[in-house]
Formats: sequence, C-alpha cells, structure tokens
Amino acid sequence: MNNSQHPIMTVTGIRKSAGDFNDQASGKQVTFSNTVVTVLQDYSEKEKEQGAIGFKSTDYKIKGAQFFNDYIHQKLPAEAAMVFDWDFTGKTPKAVLVSLDFSAKKAI
Repeated sequence: MNNSQHPIMTVTGIRKSAGDFNDQASGKQVTFSNTVVTVLQDYSEKEKEQGAIGFKSTDYKIKGAQFFNDYIHQKLPAEAAMVFDWDFTGKTPKAVLVSLDFSAKKAI
C-alpha cells in the first residue's frame, strides 16, 4: 500500500478556517487552524442509482490556515493533484490532505 495518494480533482474554492471554541462536553478550549479546500466529486454508484446527477462538492482540510497563502493567487476552478498521506496513529488509518499540486496534469 502506498503511504501517499494523489488523485486529480477540480478545486472550486480554498479558504482559511481558524479560531477557537469551548468544548461543552470537556469544558476545554479548542483551537483550530485549517485551510479548507472545496472540490467537485462524482456521486457514488448508490447515489446515482437513487437518481443523483452531476457532481457533489466536498470539503477537505489541510492542517494550518497559513497554507492558504500558498494558493492565494491560484485561479479557480482548476484541476489539481490532491496530495494525501496516510495517518496510522488512530484505530483505523485515514487519508489526510497535506497539499495541492496545480502543476500536475495526471495522477502522480
């Protein structure tokens, strides 16, 4: 299994998301900082069977709002390789978006 995956997707938006809030359950203050990337994705086969047409939008997060500045001048929408790494620290592995590559023309 690869430790990194790079599917090509259409990026339609990029924004910062940063701040903090009080977690009601624990009473602790939680600070967050992300760059949110919105992409178009095909519907699943099940969704298509239920009549879905077109595309759906999905938000992915890159840890760190400062990474927004890497893409601030990018003209959108645009095709980009979504660079995912695998996080094996939890009970189940999960794909984590770490960057975008707008120069990629095919999966890398």
